[in-house]
Amino acid sequence: MAKPVQSNTGSGLLRRLASNAPVLISGSILLALVVIAVAAPLLAPYDPYAQDLSRRLLPPIGYAGHDPAHFLGTDGFGRDYLSRLIYGTRISLLIGFSVVLIAGFIGTTIGLLAGYFGGKVDQVLMFVINTRLAMPVFLAAMAVVVVFGASLTATVLTLGFFLWDRFAVVIRSTTQQVAAQDFVLAARSAGFSNTRILTREILPNVLSSVVVIATLEMGSAILLEAALSFLGFGVQEPTPSWGLMLSQAREQLFFDAWLIYLPGLALLSLVLAVNIFGDGLRDLLGARDRT
Repeated sequence: MAKPVQSNTGSGLLRRLASNAPVLISGSILLALVVIAVAAPLLAPYDPYAQDLSRRLLPPIGYAGHDPAHFLGTDGFGRDYLSRLIYGTRISLLIGFSVVLIAGFIGTTIGLLAGYFGGKVDQVLMFVINTRLAMPVFLAAMAVVVVFGASLTATVLTLGFFLWDRFAVVIRSTTQQVAAQDFVLAARSAGFSNTRILTREILPNVLSSVVVIATLEMGSAILLEAALSFLGFGVQEPTPSWGLMLSQAREQLFFDAWLIYLPGLALLSLVLAVNIFGDGLRDLLGARDRT
């Protein structure tokens, strides 16, 4: 019974992706970072947690006093900086994907129910959405972390439960449009249950919107985690988080600036790649929808 709203085939979308340079470049960077995160134990030259105070604050290649054994130098505890940056990729992507999964499930469920049932259900769920929109994410996340303790798990759960609003708003609007289509009306006339209509008829037709929102929200989640960790409310020592590495290097800003700009560049590259890829994907899928 299900009939996709989009009429173009997947091959047409792939051709547009192949001809879009920003999406290709950002997608390649994302793929490379995912490979680095997955293969971190194989790529990292040292244990990112191993400390050697006799070799602390060694400079990276290109600086006087560089040690070839540590390509990007060491931090204030003598830990290999390259290894911590590599494992930091894993932490950032883990947080990004986990937060998006939690927020996407919550927001998509609320959006589907509000858009499909309408009426009082929509009013109640819109009140929930508006309540969430009235809460500043960063301050609310800080308050929750202070109450329940700062850790990797707490950071993921907190951000996941605070970043679902965009999913809910967009999916609600998209669901209202899809629910008015003839194939959904035919499914209702045939006596299909609401659960079947939502999962078999409507959900497949809003998945493209879910994917686009997920890519955009992933960048926000990674930045929020870095900000929380920088202030001491996110990932805690000795976990190699880029935000935590930036926080630890504040006192060395004017003496060993590379401690700041190396994780800063890594964070910038990841978030920029995610945002450009998501923006390009939104344009491509939007063009497909209009077609």
